[in-house]
Amino acid sequence: ALVDALLSPAGEVLRARIAGLTAAGTAPLPLQNALRRDHPADLVRLALRVAEARRAATAKFPEADRLLFTPELLEQATAHPVARHRAGRFAGCGPVLDLGCGAGGDLTRLLGAGLSAVGLEREPLAAALARANLMRLGLDGRVVVGEFPGADLPPHEALFADPARREPGRGPAGSQRRYDPRRFSPSPGELRPTLGRTGAWAVKWGPGLDLDHETLTAPEAILAGLTPAQYAVEVVGWQGTVREAVLWGGEDLLRGPAAPGATRLATVLDGGLADARACTYAGDPISSPPPLSEPAAFLAEPDGTLLRAGLLDAFAREHGLAALATGIAYLTAPACSASPWLRWWRRLESLPWSPERLQAALARHDAGSVVIKKRGFPLTPEQVRAGLTLRGSRELTVLLHRADDGRSARAGYTAHLAEPCPPPAP
Repeated sequence: ALVDALLSPAGEVLRARIAGLTAAGTAPLPLQNALRRDHPADLVRLALRVAEARRAATAKFPEADRLLFTPELLEQATAHPVARHRAGRFAGCGPVLDLGCGAGGDLTRLLGAGLSAVGLEREPLAAALARANLMRLGLDGRVVVGEFPGADLPPHEALFADPARREPGRGPAGSQRRYDPRRFSPSPGELRPTLGRTGAWAVKWGPGLDLDHETLTAPEAILAGLTPAQYAVEVVGWQGTVREAVLWGGEDLLRGPAAPGATRLATVLDGGLADARACTYAGDPISSPPPLSEPAAFLAEPDGTLLRAGLLDAFAREHGLAALATGIAYLTAPACSASPWLRWWRRLESLPWSPERLQAALARHDAGSVVIKKRGFPLTPEQVRAGLTLRGSRELTVLLHRADDGRSARAGYTAHLAEPCPPPAP
């Protein structure tokens, strides 16, 4: 009833008034008091929460002005490029059930990809917002209110599940992230039987969780008992950040036209909110490390998707890249090449680390500002920068890393001075 009231002509007037008063800088408490003189308090409360979420939704959805979220539901929603890419992998599958669809962020992407889809949601307000979002985008789908496990699931041939990884928190910290999958909702034990009965499925997984085969297939884990040939792990990144890991499985999916193609995938979504293009590298996570090398003319930092997917070694070997040190994710090559998985620099000078040596080298290369990056190095970039005096005109990058094999009692460190090198056109 609240969502219906929010979508009514009077609700449209209320939302427009909120937008105008907010733009004018009206403080929150006077704003609420003014609105409650003409509208029910619970409707004002919902309208204000929706207005707050809409301002933030522009970073996640190209059609944010037509979507309705609360701040909490928006936080749970996947950004459009990531959700659209995931929906595309279901191409050719039968009806998809979005298990715990929230306000419909993922459900609208599934339907927008031309799939038949239905959402199941236990929270009535979230379900009502999801129905409203389907209507406002002109999408033909259903949202059913029900609890999982417990409710009869709507008919489906494919399944998408995004287990809740947060629990309500008190105080300024708000909700708290769960790191033990056994405490997810639904839990692995609750999900496993449904996955086993479904021809194609995808489970959104925390990208910071262990993604190795032994952990995922342990007796009480989400993929208990599966072999590597029965599932795939995909790590997806966008705008330089790892956004999600997805577990893919089911005979229909792994053998269908949109099959992942390998047990491990690293996908970079290259582009903006509305035009991101997926670039996927599929490889074997069990691969020997690349050879070690002295720094060549160019240095590269791999995208986080390769690291989280465990594919850095396979990628580096396949592309003829060498490592600067054992266990350090900086690579080197005599030439840079176009790749969405690598960020390149042209090396200017390399030297053993010391504050004095670095200061002298920066002066030699006319550095006026520096970007400091590090791997396996004990100081923070802020600590390094605090000891520098920069009077030049160039912006340079300093890459700092451990220089030995990682087993020595006393580690040595190396500094590289470099400048960004835009790769050639692909």
